Amino acid sequence: MVPFISVQSQKGLIRVDSERGRFEIHRPKPDVQVESKPPVITANNGPGELIIDQSRSWDALNGGKPDAFWKRINSQYKGIAQQNLVRIVEEGNRIGDLRNRGNPMPDMALNEFVEGAPDLQVYGEASPDNVDIHYVPRDLNLQVQPGELNMDVQVHRPEVTYHRGSVKVQMMQYPKVTITSPQINIMA
Repeated sequence: MVPFISVQSQKGLIRVDSERGRFEIHRPKPDVQVESKPPVITANNGPGELIIDQSRSWDALNGGKPDAFWKRINSQYKGIAQQNLVRIVEEGNRIGDLRNRGNPMPDMALNEFVEGAPDLQVYGEASPDNVDIHYVPRDLNLQVQPGELNMDVQVHRPEVTYHRGSVKVQMMQYPKVTITSPQINIMA
């Protein structure tokens, strides 16, 4: 039998523990200052003017002002005078007509008595539209002064912090080689 050399090897074991690095980022909120001035609106719009003319109503109720009263009566006399002239001519023609056998004078006198004085319009005409209403609005005086908005923003830089990671290397088992030589029996 031939002796052999025995060689045994043991691997080395290395343990590596690592921890990642990390970032911490902190960003403060910006400082915002806002200053606003509201708009100013000025509206100067006084009341309008209301004009009520009820002179025709007063004319219908009590004859109105004396000046208008007498003008109204005097303006009617011309027409009454013309009517009277026409009536006088007709009555004269009736009296002068020889074909009439009766006496027309007493009939005319009776008609004159029954008819009475001439019809004058002393008062104005009664109507629901005797009052005139007129409204004059004032012009709108509107002035607008625009407002303002002032904004001041202060932005802060982000705060970045880096925490370093680590790497730990540890030799758990060293490599080794064991060589065993054969035993030779010299005695034999």
